[in-house]
Order: sequence, then structure tokens, then C-alpha cells
Amino acid sequence: MAKQYAEVHQDDFMKFGGERPSYLDIEDELLALGGHGVSGNAFKKEALKMAGWTGGALTTYAQRPVVAASAFNKIREGLAKVKSADELKAFLKG
Repeated sequence: MAKQYAEVHQDDFMKFGGERPSYLDIEDELLALGGHGVSGNAFKKEALKMAGWTGGALTTYAQRPVVAASAFNKIREGLAKVKSADELKAFLKG
């Protein structure tokens, strides 16, 4: 996969309309790496936690934009270097 995504900024979580923020594309990539559906969503949550996201099921990214941007940028960096879910997990652990 090894895709490049634009850097995520904390104000990206407050935008409506206009250009699609890259964190949405990163989420889509995590869902695909995890196998879509329930397993894809579980992988997305696991990867975000491994990257530093501390929010729960009812916490929006906009409530903790600095933490969210940091987690997405760590995943963004990993996605540019890996080809599988296992490789991404290894990157995030390291």
C-alpha cells in the first residue's frame, strides 16, 4: 500500500465542507487494512490507540484535536512505509 497522505492539523476536525481532510482518508485506509466491516473498525480503533489516541467511543476527535492530530500523523507516517496491517502494528509499537 505505502500511500502518502497530507499532514493532519488540529483544525481539520472542525472543518465542514470544502476539501476532504486527510484524516478521513487515513481512517478509510485503516478500515481497508483491517478487512472492512467489524474487523476493519476494530483494527482502526486498535491502530489509533497504539498511535496515542486516548478518546473513548463517545469522544470526538474535535474534543481532543491535539491528541487526534498527533495519532493520525503517526499513522500517516507508518502508512507511507508499510504494506500490511501487521507491518503497521509493528511500526506503531516501535
